[in-house]
Amino acid sequence: MKAMNNALFARVVGISGLCSVSIAPTLGQVAPPWMAAARTAYQHIVAFRFSEAHLCIQDMEQSKAPMPVALLLENYIDFLRAVLDDQAATDRYFHQKSAERIATVERLPSTSPWVRYAEAEMHFHRAVLWGRANHYLSAAQEARRVCSLLDENQRLFPHFALNRKTWSIVTAALGALPDEFRWVAEWLSGMEGSVGEGIRGLDELLASPDAEVRIFEEEIRIAAAFLRLNLWEDPEGAWNALQTPQWKPPHSPLAAYALAIVAMRSGRNDDAIALLEATPEGSVYHPFWQRHLLLGTLKLNRLDADADRPLRRFVRHYLGESGRWEACQKIAWHSLLQGNDTDYRTWMAHIRAAKKPRTEQDRAAWHEARQGPMPDRTLLRARLLFDGGYYARAHEILTQRSETEYTGDYALEYAYRRARTAHALKQWEEAEHYYRQVLARGAKSPLYYACQSALQLGLLYEHSGRYAQAKAAYQTCLRLSPSTYRIGLHAKAKAGLARLKGKSQRR
Repeated sequence: MKAMNNALFARVVGISGLCSVSIAPTLGQVAPPWMAAARTAYQHIVAFRFSEAHLCIQDMEQSKAPMPVALLLENYIDFLRAVLDDQAATDRYFHQKSAERIATVERLPSTSPWVRYAEAEMHFHRAVLWGRANHYLSAAQEARRVCSLLDENQRLFPHFALNRKTWSIVTAALGALPDEFRWVAEWLSGMEGSVGEGIRGLDELLASPDAEVRIFEEEIRIAAAFLRLNLWEDPEGAWNALQTPQWKPPHSPLAAYALAIVAMRSGRNDDAIALLEATPEGSVYHPFWQRHLLLGTLKLNRLDADADRPLRRFVRHYLGESGRWEACQKIAWHSLLQGNDTDYRTWMAHIRAAKKPRTEQDRAAWHEARQGPMPDRTLLRARLLFDGGYYARAHEILTQRSETEYTGDYALEYAYRRARTAHALKQWEEAEHYYRQVLARGAKSPLYYACQSALQLGLLYEHSGRYAQAKAAYQTCLRLSPSTYRIGLHAKAKAGLARLKGKSQRR
């Protein structure tokens, strides 16, 4: 998933004397009035209606809201603005204001569970932004502080349900890290990672009757959905996690975006396009250019003639870094499919001149621009249709060509595309045949096809109950080191091994 997490902050306003207000009502108690106001403010925040959220936070004073809650909600605003803008200036502003808020909360007595919880959340948001900027040591140090604060809060207030929210997210994230990063992160944080344990923690939280959980329900659902989608190979579970009356895509850009990503990855590309085309925008919303990148991607998957329009709009208006070169690559692909080789080369030259990007998708575009070769149009169409869930169309395009027509890397890609489409169409024997062919031919190639084939073989074997073969395939995936997508592929292989361990224990 691209970095779309949480947490923001704000001014230290004079909400005097409110930090000792009790918060988490036990089962059967009526939630205090300020919780409804906090819930409204949070809903405005995740809808990117930041001005209205600020007004709601100010109104929370009248309903006796604890100071840490108001500070945390303000922090969410600055955090999301930094995530959406992806610029050094907004990052600096966030870190400055978050440090001020943390200093304020640190001086408060721990008479309410919100005190240390709010402090932990602010450190967590700092960790997310440090991680996005590739400052991994700073991110790990922040994560250590998060875990320490949550442990303290759990000892003081063991019935405060939200203690489990960020703990579950951090646990899952640590479980997905590559080994070269994971041991350092676990040592610094004092936690052992487990994707499955993290997902279970979020599921239990969503089932909790505690009133404070409802304030941040959208965040919990997004985390549960994207962990299932990206690490647990469960797109239907991810889709179901977001099916709730609280989600209102026509009124929330974030809801529409999250649902569109899950829809795309679960074979609902047309539904994803409809969601994004109906996404609200205007002066009341903070600019959300990333949705245009996703919309252009979805339309390109469908081979729409106008797929380049939202992509060009993204490149023209978005001032951040993440996603820029991915968008340029996809505009180049669109030009190539329209028969305009010159335009393809122009966009690739634009990417080639950039410094090495920080995200996996942008790095893949950068590698294509620098190392080539130009994609084969048939294979590119099959790739895009597959990504959109149009498996039968992708398979038809591939089978119209013979594998003997391709040589070198193109032959490797042809076998890989045949394997993926056959797998999606549940043609298990054909899929296994081509996956093994890719592994035999491409294990030493810097391309990602062999590493992904090993991962997919593991999933195929796991699905059919051949757990020993699945384990061997996942381990093969971890031994391969392609030049692109390595971190994501290895994270999924590690999650696969964790699932197998749980299944063997239940047998």
